[in-house]
Amino acid sequence: MRKILLLAAVLGLALAQQAKPEDVIKEQCAKAKVVAELWHGFTGGAPKAALENLVVEFNKGQQGRCVRPVPQGSYRDLSTKIKAAFAAGKVPAMAQAYENNIALYLEAKALLPIESLGVRLQGVNLAFLNAVRFGGVVYGVPFNKSIQVLYYDKDLLKKHGARVPVTLEEFVATAKKLSQAEGGPVYWFQPDASTFAYFFFNLGGSYLQNGKLVLNSKEAVEALTLLQNGVKEGWAKAITSGYINQNLGSGPYAFSVDTSAGYTYYRQGAKFDLGVALLPGRAKGQPGYGLVQGTNLVVFRQASKEEQAVAKDFLQFVISPRAQAVFATATGYVPVTEGALKDPVYQAYVAENPDYATIVRQARYAKFEPALAEWEQIRFDILGQAIKEAILNKADPKVALDKAQKLAEDLLSGKTR
Repeated sequence: MRKILLLAAVLGLALAQQAKPEDVIKEQCAKAKVVAELWHGFTGGAPKAALENLVVEFNKGQQGRCVRPVPQGSYRDLSTKIKAAFAAGKVPAMAQAYENNIALYLEAKALLPIESLGVRLQGVNLAFLNAVRFGGVVYGVPFNKSIQVLYYDKDLLKKHGARVPVTLEEFVATAKKLSQAEGGPVYWFQPDASTFAYFFFNLGGSYLQNGKLVLNSKEAVEALTLLQNGVKEGWAKAITSGYINQNLGSGPYAFSVDTSAGYTYYRQGAKFDLGVALLPGRAKGQPGYGLVQGTNLVVFRQASKEEQAVAKDFLQFVISPRAQAVFATATGYVPVTEGALKDPVYQAYVAENPDYATIVRQARYAKFEPALAEWEQIRFDILGQAIKEAILNKADPKVALDKAQKLAEDLLSGKTR
């Protein structure tokens, strides 16, 4: 709550009015001649509140113009609704989009190049920016970007005289030792493509080999086998109901590899001294790579010239140092601009929450999933199912991934949908 109040206070919102941001936006847009809709996938909590507060502040400076954020459910719901909007010929001015969504929308020639709008992108994190560069052209503005980090229980490690592991080998060994001492698995994970990606990338894996998508490489099999063995051997626990932070307190917990966007939720759920560390890597002195998640903001060609002008100004606003500093520290996302790291809001927050600086450092060691138009379906319905089959149903990892590879090839070749 403190961070939301800080967000509002820094942006100059009138807290005394006690009006909900969504109500303020509704009033602002009722008076506007030009309304640019922004479809998003924030379903609630700090991210939705932070976005709405940003919009309120932006709209206050407009004359007869406004941005109206419209929640569309989950991110997957959002992309489904945008595809339906293409068919209906009625799309919003802007929307959140993953890199693979951008690839899909470009197939429909639906997006405007960001720099053609006049948005200045100097100072934006180059790794994030390059991920939205297609054919040398930038089609998205990095907005809410998260990175995987290592969350851990400082109290439990101190109890057993253990240190934070810095290599994968140390990580597994420490998890085994603590699990034996505590009488239950202390490494918690969700059996999904995000967890898998951490082990896959840090075992040297790459999804694209010679331009071809490969899901069943030896590194992939090794990563999935490691997770499966962790459950079998009793040092890893698959969380299948809710998020990891919602399960804290239900058993011995020492570690999880999870998104920085969960930072505020981990702090709320932890009844212990929570720690955040760089991810264990393949060797000492080399932090592990974390999966980058989170979306970018895109602008659709069908938007009117007036809506495009609003979109241009809004995009410039949200990547300003102050807006990024406030948004990031309110949500646990990583600031997408260097300027935000020098902003007094960021500096004050890090002084109070030093673990957040670790999140920002981890962003230097980042990996991205493939920017393929079909990746969303592959990620959830094919690769994700293979991971669950191996972890939950004890299927052979290689057999599960071989099946996933065949299904992905059929999808990419057009044999299936």
